[in-house]
Amino acid sequence: MHLTRLALTNFRNYTHLELNLAPGLTLLQGNNACGKTNLLEAVFYLATARSPHAGAERELLRWGASEEPIPFARVEAQVERRNGTQTNLEIVLLQAGEEKGHQTESVEAHKTSGRMSKRIKVNGVPKRALDLLGQLNAVLFLPEDLDLVFGSPGDRRRYLDTTLAQIDPRYGRALSRYNQVLEQRNSLLREFHERPFKPAELEIWDQHLVTEGAYIIGRRAETVERYNQLTAEIHPRLTGGAEYLALVYQPSVGLAAGRAVEPALGPGDLPAGRASAVAPRFAQQLASMRSRELGAGLTLVGPHRDDLRFLVDRSPEMTHAMDAITYASRGQGRTIALSLKLAEVALMRAETEEEPVLLLDDVMSELDAPRRAALSQTVMDASQALITATDLEDFTPELLTRAKILRVCEGRVLSEDTGGPQIPVS
Repeated sequence: MHLTRLALTNFRNYTHLELNLAPGLTLLQGNNACGKTNLLEAVFYLATARSPHAGAERELLRWGASEEPIPFARVEAQVERRNGTQTNLEIVLLQAGEEKGHQTESVEAHKTSGRMSKRIKVNGVPKRALDLLGQLNAVLFLPEDLDLVFGSPGDRRRYLDTTLAQIDPRYGRALSRYNQVLEQRNSLLREFHERPFKPAELEIWDQHLVTEGAYIIGRRAETVERYNQLTAEIHPRLTGGAEYLALVYQPSVGLAAGRAVEPALGPGDLPAGRASAVAPRFAQQLASMRSRELGAGLTLVGPHRDDLRFLVDRSPEMTHAMDAITYASRGQGRTIALSLKLAEVALMRAETEEEPVLLLDDVMSELDAPRRAALSQTVMDASQALITATDLEDFTPELLTRAKILRVCEGRVLSEDTGGPQIPVS
């Protein structure tokens, strides 16, 4: 699949942009803070309904747009699949108080509240965020991908969830329902601090938690197994055969009481993707943790407490593997993150039979020559790749020859015409 059109209104530093895009490579070159990353953010936002950078969606609204009569931001795109079908995607963010063209709050109230409502359309039809997932598949490479290795377990869970939600609609629905049930269950556990405990009330939420959580755990385990198959080839290629990588999924389900480190899930421990194998263990674990959860007022077991670990060794047998999260250098961490992203590209291709759109945010400058060469080959094989850079010297002559180069400057995108003036893109 590839994007044929991207349109932005009041998004980040773009007042208005209409950008036609072609398959293949597009290099977005410009100085820092000129809007290159914002373009990639807009594409990923359309793919996942989440921003990789914004802490709150009001940050996506262009500075100054909140002073307009109707403060809003719009991101639109047209996606073309391999069979030629086209899909129009749209997300509109409205500052609180704007409903169907009239104000339901005072101007002063909605300008200071900062709250945003999000409206999503697919081919002009209103949809939920879950229905947007899978309409556009994208893999995003960022300099801060080191957080996948050295960040929190939440960073790693979020990465798995974002990838799986794009390729498996059922996973996205299960995750959404699980989070809703988890919130309700935690609220009930806290209520029992103030009133008598009634087991029947909690058992209802336990059943829902187990049903959705078992699918999430099974799908994550299956995906990590697929990642291991892919990185077994990718990681040695990136390191010149000097290192091998193994991913270890660590679910909280199955944790023996009192153990500080949750055991890894082995191939014989859980048949890949079989939620039925997880459900009884999950239910048993919830029952055994009942008194601790009542005391804490929190759900202490489930996929919201899982982690993903990375083991690195000099031999494929992994006999002397080290925990990368604890012992790896930043260079090793960057290579692990790159291996994951390259595996993600292959996984999406295999699962969806569509090429994902690659989004690379100034990552070439962070890599040494061998890793840059490996990533360049993936980029040149891509159906479509959007790449930001401040310096074109980071790219090979072959890549530059094949790429369309666009100049980004202060919220404008200009087409490079060799030997002639730069032309605004419309």
